[in-house]
Amino acid sequence: MNVKWSKNNIVFIKDESVDFKKIDDPHIVEAYIPEEYNLKTSGKGLQLTKRNELRHPVGIVAARSLRYFSTNGEGFNIFRTRGMAVWWLRHIFNSFNWWKAYVVNAEGERKGMPMLYIGEKFGSATGHQDNEADIVISAFENDQCIVNPESKGGAIFAVGYSERGGLFNSPDMYGVKTIVGNKYKGAGVKVTNGITRNLRLMSVHALKNNGKEITEQNLCDEIKKMKVVVLDRPRHKKLINTLISLSVQIILVKDDDLTPTFAIIRGEVDLIIGVGGIPEAILSAIIIEKLGGEMSLRILPMEVALDERLSGSLSNWELFKKNEIDILRCFKIVKPGAENKGEVPWNTVWTSRDLAKDCDMVFTASVIKKNPWIKFQDGEEVPGIEVDHQTGDITVHVIRIADNNLEIIPIIYTTVIKEYLKLYNKKNGENGRKRGELLLQLSRAYAEFGMFRDAKECLQRIKICGKQSNDLSKRCDSIYEYYEGLDALTNKPILIPEVVIKHFEKVCYLDKEDNAGLRSKNMIKRFYEYLGDKYYHNREHEKAITYYKEALKYSPHELKLYRKVNSIQMRNILGEYFNRIDRRFKEFGDKESIDWKRYKLGIALEVFYNNEKRFDLSSKEPWLIFFRRTVLHGEKPSYKLAILIKLLWLYKKLNQANNLELSKFLNKEFKISEEDINSIIKYRKIHERFQSIGELYYVNELSLEGISNLLLPQVRVESQNELEDADLPLSISFVEAMERRYKNILEELKEGYKEEAQEHTYAVAEAYHYVGLALHDIGDDEGTKIYYDMAIMKFREIIEKFEGITPVNAQFRIGNLYEELALLFEDEQIDYCNKAVDAYMCIIDEQRSTQLFGNIRELIPIRIQHANERVVFIKSEFFLG
Repeated sequence: MNVKWSKNNIVFIKDESVDFKKIDDPHIVEAYIPEEYNLKTSGKGLQLTKRNELRHPVGIVAARSLRYFSTNGEGFNIFRTRGMAVWWLRHIFNSFNWWKAYVVNAEGERKGMPMLYIGEKFGSATGHQDNEADIVISAFENDQCIVNPESKGGAIFAVGYSERGGLFNSPDMYGVKTIVGNKYKGAGVKVTNGITRNLRLMSVHALKNNGKEITEQNLCDEIKKMKVVVLDRPRHKKLINTLISLSVQIILVKDDDLTPTFAIIRGEVDLIIGVGGIPEAILSAIIIEKLGGEMSLRILPMEVALDERLSGSLSNWELFKKNEIDILRCFKIVKPGAENKGEVPWNTVWTSRDLAKDCDMVFTASVIKKNPWIKFQDGEEVPGIEVDHQTGDITVHVIRIADNNLEIIPIIYTTVIKEYLKLYNKKNGENGRKRGELLLQLSRAYAEFGMFRDAKECLQRIKICGKQSNDLSKRCDSIYEYYEGLDALTNKPILIPEVVIKHFEKVCYLDKEDNAGLRSKNMIKRFYEYLGDKYYHNREHEKAITYYKEALKYSPHELKLYRKVNSIQMRNILGEYFNRIDRRFKEFGDKESIDWKRYKLGIALEVFYNNEKRFDLSSKEPWLIFFRRTVLHGEKPSYKLAILIKLLWLYKKLNQANNLELSKFLNKEFKISEEDINSIIKYRKIHERFQSIGELYYVNELSLEGISNLLLPQVRVESQNELEDADLPLSISFVEAMERRYKNILEELKEGYKEEAQEHTYAVAEAYHYVGLALHDIGDDEGTKIYYDMAIMKFREIIEKFEGITPVNAQFRIGNLYEELALLFEDEQIDYCNKAVDAYMCIIDEQRSTQLFGNIRELIPIRIQHANERVVFIKSEFFLG
């Protein structure tokens, strides 16, 4: 039976579509929606327009944003708020077992802020193919308003949905757009016109519809009545000046060109124009498609988008750099004239129908702070989040556009605060210890929603509840200090970061193992990382490196942080490399030559070794890091792994094999000529050893073909990695995202869908493998071992949970990983070799194989042969008995 209750003459019912336990939310208990807006699905299929569930991703993020409301304008709080949104969206989207959803566009990467990854998957492995969906996220519009009460314009959080293929799939990039309402639909407004021409076309259209004579004076008068919205950015200076000269009524917006689309629909604004983010444009397109109007969009190169001197000329809109072209190609967006089937040229003028073309399509947004563009039918502005301090109930107004209708409804989220208050009052008079524990829980609940004063009062009341245990007192002290830190972070001017950090450092000292201590450690890491990002964007590189290294003290094996340090240290040579690649690409008529990979390698070697003594790199294998980020840029992760592992073997042989062994190895594995082999041996005799694999560049007599065959060898790809479909670089944060979906897949696993679950687990294992190898190049040996162990554990999970050939392949990969560890760590070489042999013997030995994999030996003769070959090789190579 559904629970009903009334508030402000609205009858609310409990929304059964959302399960807060399933999304791991211990503080929000239930959600209540107006009864008249209760949606119901019928039969099979996605039925996105009939899903109550889709109101809650934006609703829960809004409710959770209360914790980050600030008065000091500190940018770190925006960083934290976005991180919170990412965390909850992953949990919520993965809890929906009725779909399999893909992020096709999301704002974040171009701004260097946390966000879901384009290409990230959610939902269940059990989801039917007909239940696939697209997701587009714009993040927080006008997020400054959340952290600075002086900032005007309100704030929202928006997400759009469609059936698979319904929403525009591209990188997070910029585009120039025009949006008009129904009044000007068909007037011919589009981005490739100049602003003056667009306004004249609108003016002509309006005069014709009103039966007025088209004269120069009437055209000018009509233009003067128009209201045009433009983002207040330096890149729009010329556009704004032109509008001023035409006496147009300009409305400049600071950080939100999405919500003015609602004013376009109501006829309060005539035109939105300018350069903005693609995710926001797609969400505007959903609004236009469902409620009326017209839109056009062209995507722009990053450099052109941010520089009005460049964006002012149409010819510059074609100036994509080589790395941008490579990324666009992954999304089937290519150079005009080079399209194959299913590809589109980047000079396409996309309409709202191109950007959002599905019938089963939904726009959702939550109002976090009152926004002047979002109004009820009576014209009253929709309020922001409201929280009742007495009950803990949170009211969030959610906008939903579907089936050509716009609805704005209040959703009430009940929290554990109400329950804890009732229990506390019931226990009045009971022993102080029980009441103390309850007050501790209540304080945590208050803090979850930004009520730090109430949270600290609860902790203070524990002190007067009677005698408390030392353990509880200690916890209270550490948690109180943690809240002090959060309060300082959100409500006090942060002139010196260390002033805030000292609160969290004190918590770490008081409570090293408890949740507050661990959260404080993570907070310090994130704050230092944010400061590093801030100084990096301000081009204060030395300061940025200092703060990244401070962050690494609290998270010593985080690949993302190492990459940021290396990006700064290599910024000049990376810039030189990509500039030279761009020039050569243009010389070839924007085409890759037959020997393009060799050319890339040659440029990379020249740039790196000609500048080697000019920069200081804090890594073990700087050439390999540079090699990954240049020559291997854009390649599949599994291909990168295969190349790097073969280079490991090459490095070992160059330094440990005798001349005869080295000659045979180079000839057999790399097809190196006798002349090139002799030149390598001669160089080694003079210099005794190779310090890096890239040092082959210094072997003067080595031919270009020879060095190309050595550093870009032919490889056999062993791994299976679903990330290849997304064409995204692996990082530890993405591994964590995969972990969340992996957990969901196992929970929802049903017969007939095991194959996808196996493949996803395999991908998680290979992702850990990739991170481990990358950490070795940096010089983090401990991190390398940790991530190799995690990869091995994931492969073992496949063996334990699944049946068929995939577990056998996983066992073979375990053997491969132990072989690699033997190469990486010479001091433990024998131990790792024995483990590798043992792993392969689980496949070779019939009794052990049957015990692990069942009676499938007739299906795996090739894998048994490969395992035998590896054992023979290891015993001969490492002289094992």
